[in-house]
Amino acid sequence: MQRAQTKAELLAFLGQEIELFDLHDIEKMNACFTRKVAFLPEHYRERLLGKVREQIFGAHHRLLLVARNGYEDGSPLHPAFPSYCAMVAAACTEKAREKDPRPLYLKYLLAAFTMFVLEEPAHPVGTPFPGGQIVDVWEGQYLCPVREQAGDVPFALCPYCPAVQSAIPTFPESRAAREESRRRECLANYWTNYKG
Repeated sequence: MQRAQTKAELLAFLGQEIELFDLHDIEKMNACFTRKVAFLPEHYRERLLGKVREQIFGAHHRLLLVARNGYEDGSPLHPAFPSYCAMVAAACTEKAREKDPRPLYLKYLLAAFTMFVLEEPAHPVGTPFPGGQIVDVWEGQYLCPVREQAGDVPFALCPYCPAVQSAIPTFPESRAAREESRRRECLANYWTNYKG
């Protein structure tokens, strides 16, 4: 993977690697995460699981679709990509000491596609975090409420994710308030600058 220099080269590699996994592997990854969050409060767990399914199944489907339909983007990869590859190698080596690293490798393949080819956050927009905030997008910028708190999580995706730490609250209702505020600003600007 580290040999890839462009998005198209990375996608070609990811398309080949993803063929090593079947739907059973994807379902197993989802089932494992479902077991991990079984103790969480039901309303939060269900919202989280919906977004995790989107993260897993959605990324897998999109990767297969884009890889099979051809992808010609010769844009260079983000400068953090070599570091990401080194982190993936270290994480999979560490996991191999305990058990099969294939599920972890699959997770990192899907994340590489999402973050480095699509330039989207590892966690889809709307993914909830404890406390009620979500991954959001505002004015073309992906916002994450926990981006800078991942320093103590080994082998985290956060340092490579295109989302930035949100400086504003990213509660679901905050987005509606921001949109309403922006709408009012536009209307006020329209009436102030109307020359009709």
